[in-house]
Amino acid sequence: MSKGEGRAPAAWRIIGIGSPVAGDDLGWLAIDWLRNAGVDRHAELLTLDRPGPGLLDHLQPDARVILIDAMEAGLPAGTLRELALDDLLAQARPPSSHDLGLAETLALAQALEVLPRQLHLIGIQMTGEGASVPSSEALAGELVRRVRAMLPPGT
Repeated sequence: MSKGEGRAPAAWRIIGIGSPVAGDDLGWLAIDWLRNAGVDRHAELLTLDRPGPGLLDHLQPDARVILIDAMEAGLPAGTLRELALDDLLAQARPPSSHDLGLAETLALAQALEVLPRQLHLIGIQMTGEGASVPSSEALAGELVRRVRAMLPPGT
């Protein structure tokens, strides 16, 4: 299920991945923080509920996309990390129709030649057991700063 702003596509699309009900809401919180900071004036903001292959509907070769998702990398909770596409693709498991995570979906997008020409990936370290990090001004501010640095000057 997708929740967007209901307007024409912007030059940039920022997608928060996760679920608002499964303890995997960091991507959704990130979109709220970006919207509160006014980034929606410069980019289309979307939230996708664990989209799997449905993410492909939001990726086109001529698109500029930032994906934000929770991650488990053994870092302190709330740590932001820009991820390299090649590193994420190297972690992709062989595809299965029952378990297509972000890495596998991006590998499929690559095989179908629909990866965006500009794709940035931001991971937010979760706390243990899949619980999300509490909303904090410092984390929100750092995320907004990093996203703005990825967008063209003046946004």
